[in-house]
Amino acid sequence: MTRLVWVELQRLAARRLVLGALLATLVAIGLVLWGTAATVRPLTAAQLEEAERAYALALADWEENGEEQVAQCREDQEREREASDDPTLDFGCDQMGAPERAWYVPVAPALEDTLPGVLAPVTFLIGFMALLVGATSTAAELSSGAITTWLTFEPRRLRVYASKVLAVGAGLVPAAVLTLALLVAGVWAVHAQQDLAGTMSGADWQDTLGTTLRMLVVIVLGGVAGAAMGIWMRHTAAVLGVVVGYAILVENLLGALVPRLQPALVLLNVSAWVQDGAAYYVSQCTTSSQGTSCEYVEQTLSLAQGAAYLGGLCILVVLGAGLVFRRRDVG
Repeated sequence: MTRLVWVELQRLAARRLVLGALLATLVAIGLVLWGTAATVRPLTAAQLEEAERAYALALADWEENGEEQVAQCREDQEREREASDDPTLDFGCDQMGAPERAWYVPVAPALEDTLPGVLAPVTFLIGFMALLVGATSTAAELSSGAITTWLTFEPRRLRVYASKVLAVGAGLVPAAVLTLALLVAGVWAVHAQQDLAGTMSGADWQDTLGTTLRMLVVIVLGGVAGAAMGIWMRHTAAVLGVVVGYAILVENLLGALVPRLQPALVLLNVSAWVQDGAAYYVSQCTTSSQGTSCEYVEQTLSLAQGAAYLGGLCILVVLGAGLVFRRRDVG
C-alpha cells in the first residue's frame, strides 16, 4: 500500500491542473491580503479633514436639535403604541445620543479582530480548490481509460482506490499548511506595518492556531471527497457541475426558501466547524388578536455538530465511491 500511495503522490505532483490550482490559490491569497491592507490603511490628510468636518457638523446639529429629536421620537412612539395596542413597541428613543467621533473617523481594526473574519471565508476558497484537485486526480484516469492499464499491474481495486484517495489527502497537507501559513503571516505583516499587531495575546494566537488546524481538516476532507467523486462520476466537469448545481439550487435557493433546513447544508456546517459554532436564523410566527406576526430567532450550530456532519458526509461519499469502483466496468 505504501508503494502505491507513493506512486500516486508522484502522479499527483506531475499534473498541471494541480499546479494551476495551487497558483490560483496563491493569487487569491494575495488579493485577500491586498484587501486587508486597504481596510487598515490610515486616512489621508484630506480624508481625515473631511471626516472631522462631517463629525463637527453632526455634533453641532445634535447640540442644537438633539432634545427636540428625542422628544419627537417619544411622541411618535407613544402614538404608534396606542394605534397598535402594543405597549412594548420601542423606537429606540432612549438610545439616541450625541454622535461619536468613531462614526466619522474610522479606527483601523486590530489584528485579533481581523484574523477571524479573514480566515473563515478563505476556507471555502481553498476547500473548493482542494476538491478540484481531488476530482481531477481520479476522474482523468477513468475518462481516458488509463485506469485499465494500471489495474493490470495491481488488480486489487480497493487497494488502488484507497491509494488514490489517501494520496490526495496526504499530498494536500503540505500545500495547505504552506498556504495557511502565508495567509496568517501576511495578515500579521499588514497589521504590524500599521502598528496594529501588538495587542494580539497568547490566547488569540491559540485561537488562531485552532482555527487554522480546523481549516486544514476541511481542506483535506474536501480533497478526499473530490477524489471519491471523481471516481464516482468519471469526469472532472461532472463533479464541478454537481458542486455548482448544489451551491445554487440547494445552498442558495432551498436554504432561503426553507430556513429550517440550514443545519443540513454543507456550508453552514463548515462554518460551524471552522468558527467553533455558527449562527443561523429561523422565522417563528405567533397569532394574536392583532393578527399574525413573525420574527427571526437566532439558532446555533455547534462545532461538534459540524464535525459529525462533515465527517459522516465524507465517509458516505468515500465508501459509496469505493463500492462503485469495485463493481463497475472501468473499461
